[in-house]
Amino acid sequence: MGTQGDILIVIHGPGLGRDVPTGDVFMDRVRETDPAFAARIRFHETGSPAPDLSGVSLVAFWLGDPLKEKYPACFADAAGIAKAAREAGIRVLNNPEALSNTTKTRQSAIWYQERLPSARARNVNRPSDLEQVCKELGGTCIVRSDVEHAQRDVTIIRKEADARRAARECAFPVAVIQLYDIRAEYRAAGANPSSLFTRYHHKARAFVFGDAVMPSHLFFAPDLVVGLSNCLLKREARPRRRVGHQLGYHRKLLGDMIREDLAYFDSDPLYARTLAQGVRALGLDFAAVDYSIRPDGSVIMWEANPYFYLPRGEQSVLSAERNAVERVNQSLDWMAANLRAAAAGAQNVPDLMRAS
Repeated sequence: MGTQGDILIVIHGPGLGRDVPTGDVFMDRVRETDPAFAARIRFHETGSPAPDLSGVSLVAFWLGDPLKEKYPACFADAAGIAKAAREAGIRVLNNPEALSNTTKTRQSAIWYQERLPSARARNVNRPSDLEQVCKELGGTCIVRSDVEHAQRDVTIIRKEADARRAARECAFPVAVIQLYDIRAEYRAAGANPSSLFTRYHHKARAFVFGDAVMPSHLFFAPDLVVGLSNCLLKREARPRRRVGHQLGYHRKLLGDMIREDLAYFDSDPLYARTLAQGVRALGLDFAAVDYSIRPDGSVIMWEANPYFYLPRGEQSVLSAERNAVERVNQSLDWMAANLRAAAAGAQNVPDLMRAS
């Protein structure tokens, strides 16, 4: 096959986008487990002079999304690199253009067109339209920015008074997203009342790279919108709660959550194809997908995160109890294996095919 080519990873330059520590965590692990492969990986910051692509077989864009909408200067630079790579017959992962497909409304439109199970979303420009759009989307909705993944500035609409208040207080335009109550579905299906899925709302995350899918975590919370900041694992990690566990308080709840989370990580999800199709439909090669599991085993996808946060295992919530160090290392090794395979595959594709 000849000499293996380098992998160029394009990241944000200073002032051209936000940073997450995932890249450093990943490289530390690769240097530890496969120094030869680590030596083939080089980084380029947007805003710097154009990179030398000689000897490069693969270019991957590790950039905040939606890129064009949030970081236009970074997008312009990244788009130029991607164009040069394609003209040189070099494979590109997570094309900068595709990183704009993760706005809430664009993502929803794509998934709806592809008939993938997901929440509908609409862009609302005028406060006077908000109440009617919420009704059209089923009544219970999330109102938030169209371009953010974080949970800040999220409003839940349950009734008309909520919509009227949001119309007065929110900064428009906003994305209005249909909100499924999956907990209510479990209750209506007659699921075991003691099940965490019946008692709480949940969110699952899985990493997707091409057709490969790896579960990451499963969080539960009393709130409809579930994330790290409000999940029960975060609450149970507080010092006072830890003392309570030693005294027997909330110990069963903690044990149940950890068991579900561990079982999820070790699972081989039957719906992996749906998650992979969801990422592919957005024009992406890798992403972390947030979704919920319905009582019949199907899923409803919430969003794809091409620029995801994966902390070191030692920094994960309830790290020791959840075996987080080993889990994170397994996830990083899985990502490295997929990146290595993508680079090897790029070398085996004729130039004309790669350029297409």
